[in-house]
Amino acid sequence: MDIHPCECYRKDMAVIETIAPIFLIIIFGVVLERRGFLKSPFIEEANRFVYLFPLPLLIFTGIMKSNIQDVTASHIAAAIVPTLMILGIAFGIGLAIGLRNGKLGSFVQISFHGNVSYVGLALLLYMLGEDGLRRGSILVGILIFLNNVLAITVLAWTSKRHGSVGKALLSIVTSPVIMATFLGLTMLYLAVPIPGVAMKTMLIMANIALPLALTLMGASMSMGTIWQNLKFSALSAALKLVLLPGIALAFSSIADVPPRAALPAIILLATPTAISTYVLAREMGGDENLASGSVTLSTLLSPFVFVLWIWAVQ
Repeated sequence: MDIHPCECYRKDMAVIETIAPIFLIIIFGVVLERRGFLKSPFIEEANRFVYLFPLPLLIFTGIMKSNIQDVTASHIAAAIVPTLMILGIAFGIGLAIGLRNGKLGSFVQISFHGNVSYVGLALLLYMLGEDGLRRGSILVGILIFLNNVLAITVLAWTSKRHGSVGKALLSIVTSPVIMATFLGLTMLYLAVPIPGVAMKTMLIMANIALPLALTLMGASMSMGTIWQNLKFSALSAALKLVLLPGIALAFSSIADVPPRAALPAIILLATPTAISTYVLAREMGGDENLASGSVTLSTLLSPFVFVLWIWAVQ
C-alpha cells in the first residue's frame, strides 16, 4: 500500500523536531563559550561533575527501571559485532592509505568510538521516551566499556605505549559510569529494592546530566582542527555515522531483531565521535588534532545522519 506524501512529511517533521533541540543545546554551548560566558576552568570542572555524579545516576536509574528480559543476547550482539567489524575495516583502510603509529590508532578509534553517554542517552530519552532509556541504558554501559577498552588497546599497540595499558584499563573499570552499570545490573538481576525517597533523589540528580552535558559538549568543541585533517576526519565520519549503524541494521535483520527493538542500538552506534577520543589520543600517544577534528565534524554531520537512520528504521 502506498504511503501518502503528507504522512511522510509528518514523519520527517516529527523526527526533525525531536532531534533539533538536542543539537540546538550543543550550539548554545558553542555560543556561550565563544561569548566568554563559559571559561575553560568552569567547563573542565563541570565536565568532571557530570562524569562523577549525574551521568552515572542517569545510567543506574535507567537500568533499575528496566526489565532485564527486554535486552536479549541478540540486542547486545547487534551493538558489539558491528563495532568489532568497523574496528577491523578502519584498521585495514588506515594501513591502505598510509597511516602509521599514533595517527593510525587515532583514525581507528574515532571510527567506532561514539558519544553514547551524552548524545546517545539524550536521543534515547527524548526520541524514545522512558522506554527507550530503560532499554538503552544497559547497552550504553556495555558500549562505554567496550569502546574504551578497544580504543586503549588500539592506541597502545600502534603507539608502542604498552606499559600504560594496565593503568588505563584499571581506570575504566573503576570509572563511575562502569561501576554504575555493573551495580545497576547486579541489583536488577537480584531484584534488590530501592526506597522510594532514594530513587526520587537520584532521579532529580540524574535529570541534571543531559542538558548540562550537551551544553558542555558544545563549549568543548574546536572548529579549527577540522581543516587540519579534513580528509581523514571525513572518512572516519563516514565509517562512524553511516557504515557502523548500517552494519547494525543488517545484523539485526539477520538475527531476527525487529527494527523498533533494534533502534536503541542503531541510535547509539550512529552517535558522533566521543570527546574522550581526544583525551585518549593525548594520553596514549595518538594524534589529538585528528581526534579533535573528527569529534567536531562528526557532531556537525550527525543530525542529518540521525534523521536518515531513524526515518529508515521507523
